[in-house]
Amino acid sequence: MAPPPSLDDAFPPMPSSLNCPNCGAAAAPDATRCDYCGSRLALVACPSCFGSMFVGTQFCPHCGTKIESPDAVDGKSLKCPGCSGEMRPVKVGATLLHECDQCGSAWLDPTTFAALCSDRELRGTVMTSLGAGGVSAQAPAPGKVRYVHCAVCDKLMNRVNFGKMSGIIIDVCKNHGVWFERDELRGVLEFVANGGLDRMRASEAERKASQQTAIGLDPGASVTISRFSSSFNIPLPSGGGARPDDVATATLNFVLRTLFS
Repeated sequence: MAPPPSLDDAFPPMPSSLNCPNCGAAAAPDATRCDYCGSRLALVACPSCFGSMFVGTQFCPHCGTKIESPDAVDGKSLKCPGCSGEMRPVKVGATLLHECDQCGSAWLDPTTFAALCSDRELRGTVMTSLGAGGVSAQAPAPGKVRYVHCAVCDKLMNRVNFGKMSGIIIDVCKNHGVWFERDELRGVLEFVANGGLDRMRASEAERKASQQTAIGLDPGASVTISRFSSSFNIPLPSGGGARPDDVATATLNFVLRTLFS
């Protein structure tokens, strides 16, 4: 009798090498730049089989799934807040955004960004497809903070640590959208996909419980979860009726309202 399949059989093994999506040369999975052509490399997971692959790869090397590539669409171009290049409208799967050909940055309006954060399938498509081209804009000198202008209204944007603890500083115009330097959008989506908002919620719950204890209140006091409330409604009552998806929705809404309201 054959032994039952192990958990490892459900996922493709990590290959000893992958191929640069630009020139086809072999590259180690942990490589950040192709030794042959100099292209930047970023490792992501195939949205179908979760096997490792580089951003910009046309077909998954494990299961053969075709990876969506950004398609140019008609629409108004924007001036890149980082390098002043032209940000052209593109569509990645069902997601419409602007991408800069020169520095690889991306611009998303609030509605599109909210959809990406809340939809796992959309996140997977964008994470494997976006950011394969362009050369990163020159970083500011160490210790110097760079504020950039909104691509729509030209006003200075706010710098925000997404989710309070991701370590990814994004540039936000509350009225028009978010600008992501190259690799930042993928980093934010990976933070969401890997439970970053859950960790933020737990950290915020601990902080709020400590505050309540310090002033003599019951840290387990009942609160109401509302997906339309701009307040952060945690901690939850033990044995309460809120479902996990309600809590996740409330957390995501809190993060988005912090950015855009």
